[in-house]
Amino acid sequence: MKLYHFDHEGGFSAPDGSGPEAIRGFLVESLKDYLTVCGRDLPEPLERGAFPAMRKGPHGKPYFEEPGLEGVFFSLSHTRGHAIVCFSEGEIGADCENTEARGEARLRYKRIADRCFSEDEKGYADLGAPDGALRFFEIWTAKEAYMKYTGNGFSEGMRSFSVLDAQDVCIETGRLQAARHVVFSVCTAAGGEGLDGERRL
Repeated sequence: MKLYHFDHEGGFSAPDGSGPEAIRGFLVESLKDYLTVCGRDLPEPLERGAFPAMRKGPHGKPYFEEPGLEGVFFSLSHTRGHAIVCFSEGEIGADCENTEARGEARLRYKRIADRCFSEDEKGYADLGAPDGALRFFEIWTAKEAYMKYTGNGFSEGMRSFSVLDAQDVCIETGRLQAARHVVFSVCTAAGGEGLDGERRL
């Protein structure tokens, strides 16, 4: 399993409209690198830099449908100027968040935690503690990654599970090497591939 990181100075919601195209280009280039590292041939669309064929699951989770990409799973996330994509040989979910404070941050985090976190998650993300905001983002990204992994999205209900007691999955959480203010989480099946480093494009 590999994680790729890309930063886009204008942000991915830039008024000039460059964000979506930058994301698509990042996905194509990182997928080409992943396939090369794995010793797999590039499907013809990727060789010419085109976007691969995709399909969506029942709740909107995207999958590759391009011939030659069988058994390649991915999860993409972006946050204020940074994006990550993870590739794996099995189901995967990934999320990232920029932790730099924004306005009345801690009050907003508390409201979100009260609405979305289980009791043990709220205890872990103690917003009164010095590292409370970081812990909040560890839980938030882990929950998003888990929901992307299952493919159920928000239909699952964020308080219906705790990532501190998740069964049959492995959730890895950390900070990007090149952007320490960005927290990420990756969720895969328990006993599956571990995270094999970070590559920056």
